[in-house]
Amino acid sequence: MKKITLLIIMLLAMAASFAQGLKTFIGHKAYCSNNLQPYIEFTFIVGGNTVQYALNDQKKYEADVEIQVDMMHNDTLVKQLHYILSSDQFNDSTRAGKPDFADIQNVPMPQGEYFLYFYMKDLNSGDTNVLKYIDRILLDFPEDKISTSKISLYKSMSAAKSQGLFVRYGYNLPPLYSGFVPESQYTLPFALEVYNTRNILGDSKVKAKCYIEDMETHLSVNPANIISLEKPTNDVVLFCNEFNVFNLPSGNYFAVVNLFDEQDSLLLVDKVFFQKSNPSVQLNLDDYSQVDVTGTFVEFDTNRKELIDNVKCLFPISSFIEREFYDNRLKDVPTDQLQRFFYNFWLRRNPANPAEAWENYKSKVDQVQVMFGSRQVKGYLTDRGRVYLQYGAPNDVKEVPSDPVTLPYEIWDYYYLNNQSNVKFVFYDPVLTGNDYELLHSNLYGEVQNPNWRMHLVRRIQTQRDIYDPNPVDYWGNDMDDYWRYH
Repeated sequence: MKKITLLIIMLLAMAASFAQGLKTFIGHKAYCSNNLQPYIEFTFIVGGNTVQYALNDQKKYEADVEIQVDMMHNDTLVKQLHYILSSDQFNDSTRAGKPDFADIQNVPMPQGEYFLYFYMKDLNSGDTNVLKYIDRILLDFPEDKISTSKISLYKSMSAAKSQGLFVRYGYNLPPLYSGFVPESQYTLPFALEVYNTRNILGDSKVKAKCYIEDMETHLSVNPANIISLEKPTNDVVLFCNEFNVFNLPSGNYFAVVNLFDEQDSLLLVDKVFFQKSNPSVQLNLDDYSQVDVTGTFVEFDTNRKELIDNVKCLFPISSFIEREFYDNRLKDVPTDQLQRFFYNFWLRRNPANPAEAWENYKSKVDQVQVMFGSRQVKGYLTDRGRVYLQYGAPNDVKEVPSDPVTLPYEIWDYYYLNNQSNVKFVFYDPVLTGNDYELLHSNLYGEVQNPNWRMHLVRRIQTQRDIYDPNPVDYWGNDMDDYWRYH
């Protein structure tokens, strides 16, 4: 299994040339007005050092980027956004040190699901500095239900002293487009608009319970950081606050908001993915010093080799900081500390019956060993084994072991996973070794993402093609895209 690292997942489209190409952050979100008129908010940030500057009519140097977004429903163009985004003007054309430039556009749209086709071109670079990007969005704000704008995350939050591009709700809120929270960022501001509560609940209250959830374990992190908010019902109710992420370990997380009515009945749950980098925070075994294993299922589990194996097999369902502990420090930990760690691991996940939780998981580990393991490699250490244990069995699997052109590969399909629909995993055998397939690409947040996965599958017959070209030449029997799309 390839080492799982903290991936910086960005809503980022790039040209094929990573060194010189146009780089742009593309953000889009759905929201609606007081009368439930849907809008799509588009945000573009262009890398100031990734575009060319040319003299304009004022004898100043300026960069110009053509932006076009086609909003398609069932192959029909519903609306198009098309305009030129210009940078600030400068006295010289040197690219070094040029600031990024940004814009926000709000487009009213009918309710429905749309595919968004983005086209962006640096107008001063001919036809060589172009990028294309495709995404989809759902605008669903029914009159007979409560709905939300989805959670927005920000880099910082400060009182707005004047108008600006990123001013909203009375605050200056620069967006966190990449979903990546660096070590230097100590708080994570968030905002959520909730619609139609007065119509559905009458004149009462709507409550919000806000917390951070570990993506791998689905456990709430730092219960002391839970934020409880309460607002009167209205056409639009705003919940805006910030999480303390100063001591949040590196890892993949969800910012979660649970909405309740005045009687504490759950109305809906909204969550959004983000990643935190905090390498200085490590697992502290002193935190387990008060854990008592006397009379538990691990009290007599003193065989060190067996205990280490049991701890290692927890990797697929562990948090990022726990995984780092297994990789770097496990061999030096005394046996009694391993026992306390192992017992606490299952106690947190099933306080009522930690032994049963371990037994159920161990049976899945044994199953994965039969499916994907070998004498040389434990099943839970393979990429397929890790995904199977972490996310469960896929809803559908397409196996292609003997395509005459591609390397052997499989596409796993999860209909709904971690707040995402239509999740795919592509595994392949790059060296034709048999059963140990590697994860090549997934569209799930926090997983390996390789937009050129198709080229990797056919690279043995297309060695002269550009490796950064995401699309191999077509050939008879090429079903990769169909398997990706429909299975």
